[in-house]
Amino acid sequence: MRLKTFSLDSIFSSSWALWAIAILSAVIMWIYVTGLEENEYITRKFTTKLEYRGLDAQAMLRGRVSEVDIEIRGSEEAIMRLNYDFVNAYVDARNLVPGKKYTVNVNVDTPRDIIFVSCFPSQITLDLVRQVTRLMTVETILPQNIPEGQYIEGVEIIPKEAGIKGAEDDVSKVGSLRVTPTIEELQAGRELLIPVKILQSEPFEGSVTVEPAQVRFRGILARGLPRKRVPVDVRLTGKLDADYDVKSITTDPSEIQVEGKAADLSRVETVFTEVIDVSSMSENQNIVVPLKQPEIEGVSIVNASSVRVNLQLSEVRAEKMLANIPVEFRGTETPDKWLSNPSTVSVTIEGRPSLIEKFSADDIKIKAYVDMSNIFMAPVTLPVKAEIMLSADVVSPFRVVKVEPNNLTINALGDNSI
Repeated sequence: MRLKTFSLDSIFSSSWALWAIAILSAVIMWIYVTGLEENEYITRKFTTKLEYRGLDAQAMLRGRVSEVDIEIRGSEEAIMRLNYDFVNAYVDARNLVPGKKYTVNVNVDTPRDIIFVSCFPSQITLDLVRQVTRLMTVETILPQNIPEGQYIEGVEIIPKEAGIKGAEDDVSKVGSLRVTPTIEELQAGRELLIPVKILQSEPFEGSVTVEPAQVRFRGILARGLPRKRVPVDVRLTGKLDADYDVKSITTDPSEIQVEGKAADLSRVETVFTEVIDVSSMSENQNIVVPLKQPEIEGVSIVNASSVRVNLQLSEVRAEKMLANIPVEFRGTETPDKWLSNPSTVSVTIEGRPSLIEKFSADDIKIKAYVDMSNIFMAPVTLPVKAEIMLSADVVSPFRVVKVEPNNLTINALGDNSI
C-alpha cells in the first residue's frame, strides 16, 4: 500500500488552513486589544453626601442616612481630572406622604466619561414624619442656695418665648422650656446668655431643636426678704339688679409685690381686695378699694395699700313671644279685599328682664302688617313686619327681634279689581 504524503507548503496553501489562521489572528488581536483597554481603565471608591430631592417642607426624616459609598470607573485621565462634586447621589422623595415608611433606590449621576459601578447602600428606608414648630414660654428656675437675707428681683428673659421644632410626636413630649442660672452667675451682676433646656415627659425618637437655643437673662441679687409679684383678685358680694351683669373687672395695678421668706412666698398665689357690694349698682364703677393683707404669716404687701377697681356693667336682655297678632294690610285703599294665610303671626320682642317680666300685650300695642303698595294681583308672597305702637315722643324700652312666619301668602277675596 502506498502512503499519501503532505508537504507544509500544500498545508498552508490550502483554503481551510488560511481560514483557520485568519480566525486565530483575529482572536489574538481581540484579546490583546481588550487587555490593553482593561489596563487603561481604573476604579475609585469614595464617600459622598446623600441628597433628598423633593422632600415635603412639612416633613422630616427619622434615622436619616447622610452618606453613601460610591464606586466609579474611567480612564486614568478622566479620573485624574474628575471633580467629585459632579458625582451626585440622591433619592427621589417627591409625593411621599409623612407618617409612612418607604423603601427607595439610591440614584447616582456621573459625568459622561465616568462609569458608575456600584453604590452602598443601594436602597434605603425613608421614615417620614410630620414636622411642626411650637412656641412655648421660657420659665426661670432660680437656684435654691440663695444666701440668707438676699433675693432676686427684676427677672427678665429676652425673648420670653422659644420655638420647638421636630417631629409632631416628639414635640408633644415637651413639658416646658427652662433656664437655670446659678448663684455664681447671678452674683456676677451682669446680663447672662443662658442655654434653654427642654423638660420632656419621654425620650425623643428623633432630633428636637430649640430656637433660639440661648436667651438673655437679667436679674438683680438684692438684699432683704425675697419678693415676688402676684395678681390682684377682686372680691364681690351681693346680687346685681336683674337688668345688669358684670361685663369685666380690671385693677390698676393688676399685680402687687409681696415679700417674706421663700418658703412662705411660694404659698401666696394672689392678693385679694376688700369685699365690694354690688347690690345697688346700675352703672359702671371706678373706685379705690383697700387691699387685704395675705393670711400667711410673715408675708406682707410691699408699698401698696389699695388698688383702683374698674367695674364694667352690661345690660341683660330678655325675650318674650306674643302669639296670635292679627296681620293688617297697608298701602291699599281696600284692605278688606285681601286675605293673608295665615291671618295671625307670632312676634318676639326684647327688653330688660324687669320690664319683660311685667309686660303684657294690653300694655303696648304691637301691629303686624304687610305692605300692599303696587300689588294688583294675587296670590303673592310678601314679608311681614311688626312694630310697637307708641307716642312719637316716647322711646320704646322694647324692640322687635323676630316675626314668625316671616313671609305670608296674600290672596284676593271676591273681585280682585281695585
